[in-house]
Amino acid sequence: MGVCAVFSIATIGTSSAEPVTYSGLAEFILALPSEPNILDFDLMPAGTTIEDSASAGGITFEYDFDGLPMKVAHLYATTSAPNFLGTGDSGMFHDGDNFMLSFPPGNAIGLFFISADPLLDGDISVTAGSVTAELIAENVHATLTDGSRVYFVGIVDAQTAMTSAHIEALAGGFFLYNVDDIITAPVSEAIAADSDLDNLTKVAVKL
Repeated sequence: MGVCAVFSIATIGTSSAEPVTYSGLAEFILALPSEPNILDFDLMPAGTTIEDSASAGGITFEYDFDGLPMKVAHLYATTSAPNFLGTGDSGMFHDGDNFMLSFPPGNAIGLFFISADPLLDGDISVTAGSVTAELIAENVHATLTDGSRVYFVGIVDAQTAMTSAHIEALAGGFFLYNVDDIITAPVSEAIAADSDLDNLTKVAVKL
């Protein structure tokens, strides 16, 4: 049984006029201008296939893995157990497995990448609009029980809504990875100043 680190979104609204990239979850959460939606795949049965152009949790996934489907899996340790996103190839994404996320207009996109392989700066990146956030190898969010390392990559643009993000894993890097806890922040769900703290969304990352 692991430790549950909970980041309570008590100071939403601390935002920049320019898009900002993040490699740390806590800083990303504090910068969100609205209440987040989190797709953690845990309400979907393990083995569920997400076909190209299909949606899950309000997010549409577009990809071409030469006939290989995306799948919800639970074979390995992850940030929010039990499930995570991978492919039909033993539940893992490979380097070169790039995909697009489309979602309702929002001001943020962030997600965890999990890998047992050594990664380099920029091996994985997230692009929304004209802004690209890259994985920073030394910024390990956590090391899981099976030795896998967790990295966070996110973008917040408090001024301009985004509707899609491109995930790129550099081909030729010879690494495997998984995805979990995709966070978006719909523009229609701004939190009122007098919101009850107990009702604020909490991001729970189980390590």
